[in-house]
Amino acid sequence: MAFPIQAILCAVDFSSYCSLVIEYGVNLARRAGVRLYLFHAVHHPQDRVHPTLIFERGGDLTHLTEDAVQRMHGLMEHAAVDWEAVVRFGDPVEQTMAVVDALPPCLVISASHGVSGLQRFFIGTVVERLSRTLDRPMLVVKPTDVSGGERVDGFRSVVISCDGHGHWHRLTPLLDLLQPGPKSHIHLVHAMEGPENAGMDEPSAAFSRVQQAIQERLVQQYRRQARQLFPRAQQLTTVVAPGDPEDMVLRVAREQVADLMVVGVRPSGPVGRLISGSTTEALLRHGACSVLTVPEPKHPPAPAGEQ
Repeated sequence: MAFPIQAILCAVDFSSYCSLVIEYGVNLARRAGVRLYLFHAVHHPQDRVHPTLIFERGGDLTHLTEDAVQRMHGLMEHAAVDWEAVVRFGDPVEQTMAVVDALPPCLVISASHGVSGLQRFFIGTVVERLSRTLDRPMLVVKPTDVSGGERVDGFRSVVISCDGHGHWHRLTPLLDLLQPGPKSHIHLVHAMEGPENAGMDEPSAAFSRVQQAIQERLVQQYRRQARQLFPRAQQLTTVVAPGDPEDMVLRVAREQVADLMVVGVRPSGPVGRLISGSTTEALLRHGACSVLTVPEPKHPPAPAGEQ
């Protein structure tokens, strides 16, 4: 099932990255003909002397809300687009989830902020936490993507991480939105993390031939699917090889000078994620370009007796 985008939500924190996030949001909202929402989450203010929350003492919350809305209006002063300011109090991830749940299907846009290794180990970044929990696609932009002058006119070179489950097919409408015009380059990457099941009882030479045949079949399969899904792309390439998904995607992104990497988000337990992380979080941390996260669909439980 494809993603129907009926709104754009920009998560703004009034940092130096804020204008870039808004510029992406404004351009995409115009292109899609949908409403733009600017969202800001204010942490509950704390007393500087005592670690207690301030609840409307002297109108603190009202003042913070009015200040945030005023700053948003300043940022959107010359943006000719239908937009709305939304301010919530509390944890940014929790409040973003609440706002997204109340909106029609939307694309969330945020920026990547660097944090120290220890901080990331214990709490992660806001965008990493969002990538684990959002059931909407999220575009995480990097401040190095563009510089000065004409900006944010769309992504030209996109690397898509394909894990064989086919969920990446759902992003076709998104790429039409993110890649305006016919001069787009799309590169599919599939990492064969372990030996395929076929031929496991064969001698080593026969086993190698079986694995090579599987690899060639996957290349043809992805090429055929890509031509059907992305007929406007000027260039389509497919890379299928044994290896680690993170390393392969990052390598192809460097080689192709990609300005966007696309990765699916698969639910995983908190213990496994803490120990090994995920490909999604690795790309968010180490990638030099923007990242589009695409959540896997939530399947309803199968009826009893069905598999």
